[in-house]
Amino acid sequence: MSTVLVGILFALAASISWAAGSIALRFGIAGMRILPATAISLFSGLLYVFIVNLIFDPGAITRVEMGIFLGFAFIGVLQFLGGRALYYRGVALIGVGRATALGGATPIIASILAVVFLGEVVTLPLAIGILAVVTGVAVIVSDNFDTTLAPHQSNLHKFISQSKLGFITIMASSLVYSIAQVLARGLLSGEVSSIAGSLITLGSGSLVLLVATTKNFKANYNVPKNDLLWIFIAGVLASNGAMLSFLSLERAPVVLVSPIIGITPLITLVLAAMFLREREKLTLKVVLGSLVVVAGVTLVVLAK
Repeated sequence: MSTVLVGILFALAASISWAAGSIALRFGIAGMRILPATAISLFSGLLYVFIVNLIFDPGAITRVEMGIFLGFAFIGVLQFLGGRALYYRGVALIGVGRATALGGATPIIASILAVVFLGEVVTLPLAIGILAVVTGVAVIVSDNFDTTLAPHQSNLHKFISQSKLGFITIMASSLVYSIAQVLARGLLSGEVSSIAGSLITLGSGSLVLLVATTKNFKANYNVPKNDLLWIFIAGVLASNGAMLSFLSLERAPVVLVSPIIGITPLITLVLAAMFLREREKLTLKVVLGSLVVVAGVTLVVLAK
C-alpha cells in the first residue's frame, strides 16, 4: 500500500471522527458557555492523545527539537483557542449540520495557502472540485433559518442576524484551521512524529485555555452532567480526528488531504439525520449543498 494511499485512509478516518464529534458536541453545547466547553473538550482530547503516545511511542516528544516544539505549540494556540472555539460558537448559532457543511470551504483556503507558501500544485480536477465546494457552500448560505440558543449564548448578535453571524464565525474557523494545516504540513515534512506533534498542539492549546477560561469556570451556572459527558466525548473524537489528520499530512500533501477531509459534511448529515431529528431540522438546501461539496471532494480523490 502506497504512502499517499495510507494518507488518504487516515484523512477519511479523521473525517469520520470529526463528524461523530460534531454530533456529540451538539448534544452537549446547549447548556454550556463556549470557552469552558472548548476547554473541557481540549482536556479530554489531551488525555486521549497522551495515552496514545504512551502506548505507541512514549519517547517521541523528547526527540522533538525546540524550534519544532515551539512551532507545534503555536499551532495548538492558533487551532484550538481560535479554530475550535469559533467552530463551537458556530454550532451553537446555526446547528451542526450547517456548521459542518460550511466548514467544507476549508479545502479552498487550505489549498490556496499550500500553493502560495508550500509550492504545492493545483491540478485541473482539484480546481473543479474546489469550484464545486464553493457552489455547495453558496447553496447552504442561501438557506435562511434560526436555531434556539441558550440565554447565555443569545446576547452577541443584536446587530447582525444569527445566520450571518454563524456564517462569519464558521468561515473564520475555516481560515484558522487552514493556516494550521499548512503550518503542520511544513513541520511534519521532517523526522517528526505526528503523534508527538498532536500532543504538543493539544498541550499548548489546553494551557492557554486554562488561563482564558478561569473566570468563566468561576461563574455560577449549573451544567447537567450529561452535557459535560457529551462535551468530553466530543473532545476525544475531535482530538482523534486531529491526530489522524496529522498522520495523513505526514504522508500526503495538503492539496489532497484537505479536500478529502471535506467529506466530513456528508458523514455529519447522515449522523444528524439519525440522531438529531428532534434538535435541528435539515432543509433541502443544506442537504443539496452538502452533496455538491462532497461531489467536489470525490472528484479530487478519484483524479488522484
